[in-house]
Formats: sequence, C-alpha cells, structure tokens
Amino acid sequence: MTSQDLTLLSFKIGEDIFAVDALQVNHILEVPSTITAVPNTPVFMLGIINLHGNIVPVVDMRILMGNEKTINGADTSIIVINPNAEQESRLGLLVDMVKEVIETNQSELTETVTDGKKGLIDTFEGTLCINEEFIHVIDIKNIMEVIEK
Repeated sequence: MTSQDLTLLSFKIGEDIFAVDALQVNHILEVPSTITAVPNTPVFMLGIINLHGNIVPVVDMRILMGNEKTINGADTSIIVINPNAEQESRLGLLVDMVKEVIETNQSELTETVTDGKKGLIDTFEGTLCINEEFIHVIDIKNIMEVIEK
C-alpha cells in the first residue's frame, strides 16, 4: 500500500467519532429550522433542504449508524458532501457535532474489524487512533450505495 496524505473531517455520532474525506465536503451548515420531509423515503432520510438554489437530501447519521434519531442540539450540524463533484450527487449528513480537520497519512489507518455492521454502514476505510480516541473513517461510496438502495 502506498502511503499518501489524508485530510479528514471528524464528527461525533453519540459517543463515537467518525470521519470522512474532507476533500469531498462542500459545506458545514447549522441545522435549518425546517427540513422538508419527502414521502415514502427510508426512516434515515430526514428530507431535503435548499442550498443556494440546489436541492440537497439530508440523512440522519445516527439512524444510519443504528442509533436513535438525532435530537438537535447546539452543536448539531449538517455536513454536505459531494463525492462525484456534481450538483446532483450532493448529500447532507446530520451529525451530533463536527469535531476537527485531521491531517494524517493513509499508512496510519488500520483495518476496521467489526462483528457485522455498524448500523447500515458496512464499509469503513479504516480506523485511526489519535490522542487515545478511535476515529472510524467512513467510506463515502458505501454511504451513497446504502442511500440509493
């Protein structure tokens, strides 16, 4: 495996810390007063928001990770990712708290061993241990696959 630099955006869901590729993050937003519900969508799909004239679906990451629905607090945020660099592929991830940007190296990731799935997510790129905290790096492509099912 070749070593390459990684820039990650970490966030909390419950007591767990996760991260995504920061280069695929477009915006970090406060939760708007209204998220428009869309009928006949999975329970983890909260609805849609208008972001600069573009419709962005919003997913509750707590539900996606097998936890109870998020109760919006002062730190609750929406991370807007754009994995395919296209307007149509934007997705909002509702998280309990955005933590920090982490600069690391691909070689620092260790394989994540899970006994089954962590909620609906079944693919992690790996896990980091920084300051005695485990940070699970989520495979954004896997999130997109779960949502599109």
